[in-house]
Amino acid sequence: MLCCFLVTPLGFAQTFHPSIPRAWDDSETNSFELPLAQADRSPRYLSAAEYYALPVRPVYRTYPFYAPDKEPAGYWESLKQKEPEILFDPAKLITKEDWIRAGELVFDQPIVQGPGTGTDPEASHKRFLAQAREVPFPQTPDGIVPGWYWIVRKKGVVNFGAGGCSECHTRAMPDGSFVKGAQSNFPMGLGFAWRASHSPVPFPSGFPTFAGRELAPWAPNQEAWDKMTLAEVVRRMEAQPPGVQSREGASMRHPVKIPSLIGIEDLRYLDATGLSRNRNIGDIMRYVIVNQGLISMARYGDYVPKLTPQGGMTRYGDEQLYALALYLCSLEPPPNPNAFKDEAKRGQLVFNRQGCAGCHSAPLYTNNKLSPAPGFIVPDSLRKTEAILDVSVGTDPGLALETRRGTGFYKVPSLRGVWMRSAFGHEGQAASLEEWFDPERLKADYIPKGFHLGSGPIKGHEFGLKLSVADRKALVTFLKTM
Repeated sequence: MLCCFLVTPLGFAQTFHPSIPRAWDDSETNSFELPLAQADRSPRYLSAAEYYALPVRPVYRTYPFYAPDKEPAGYWESLKQKEPEILFDPAKLITKEDWIRAGELVFDQPIVQGPGTGTDPEASHKRFLAQAREVPFPQTPDGIVPGWYWIVRKKGVVNFGAGGCSECHTRAMPDGSFVKGAQSNFPMGLGFAWRASHSPVPFPSGFPTFAGRELAPWAPNQEAWDKMTLAEVVRRMEAQPPGVQSREGASMRHPVKIPSLIGIEDLRYLDATGLSRNRNIGDIMRYVIVNQGLISMARYGDYVPKLTPQGGMTRYGDEQLYALALYLCSLEPPPNPNAFKDEAKRGQLVFNRQGCAGCHSAPLYTNNKLSPAPGFIVPDSLRKTEAILDVSVGTDPGLALETRRGTGFYKVPSLRGVWMRSAFGHEGQAASLEEWFDPERLKADYIPKGFHLGSGPIKGHEFGLKLSVADRKALVTFLKTM
């Protein structure tokens, strides 16, 4: 457990004395990530001196983004009358609960704060409402879209805000509630496709942005970016189902399923490829730093993406990162509606009989180890320091070998909370547990129900595919009780 700060259960709140590590320390930043599969291309980030010279990103008060036709009358005009408010003040955080609540503010805070591609705030208001009309996102009963905000940094100027942790890690539930920290089920791919095809900047002027997000020029099978059309970019984005995203360092050909952050403190490795070691709370803070901006400024051998965010590069303060890490460690799953009854009990017997617990051992339902991707030769140096399985489960190696997140490994995922996920496989190729355990998915002409750019098998992890129909059904029923 990384977050082991306990508050004695007394009848009153106690003062909390946080021990905040220096998040971007040169000695730590050189060791918290695994090397890439091509080790000499492993990322080199800004030095601590360069990082701490960046301005700290203030945490402003945000205002809800309403779906079209749900925005209250006069709401937009009222926002223009608001004064900017900075909410995060570590001097006012007394108890651990105060720090956790402040961490939620950081979790929700947009890091992309601007009018939108080359437009003014008024045009941005109309444009994002138009997107929400044509690509409906989940919303609360009163029309609020979680993860999107309006933000006031100067009175009279209202900016659109997105890109915070909550945009990718909030899940809409069937009862209309939302679970923070869970795998998102928002149609982000469709949203990116809409923005690409409706951008006020003519294609291909904005095209280098996509290339900078995704290229790993040293890897095989790289894209011919100079020949790709807007239609192909849109097609690839539209192929990404809810819960899947071509984030920085991955690609539209090898996107990643969005992970749940609930239970993050128990995981030894973060990212599908096990890119980041998770040894202590400082590593969670460093993981946030990299994935909320610094990855776009890293140097990969002689290649630098150079994707400076709009308005220039900023950073979190160490206190903000610490509060965010405490908040992530505090997240709990919602009540599981699936009862452990006779069918699930039979599925547990199947689970144990098939040896599933060898990799997915209780209580975490992961052994926290790394499995080599097909074709990757594990360096002896890593065998001495990492928890590595001796076998590969045979899943598609593209993400692990052809991207800037590719370590040559895939981590063994935890099965906790699979009942509320909707993308399976490291690229979300299967849309459900039922599809993941369907032997049909191995056929050459199979059309996946999750992410795919054409027909073809969902390779690998053949465990459970030879079970009888009844046993597969019982196994899935058991997994959904976790």
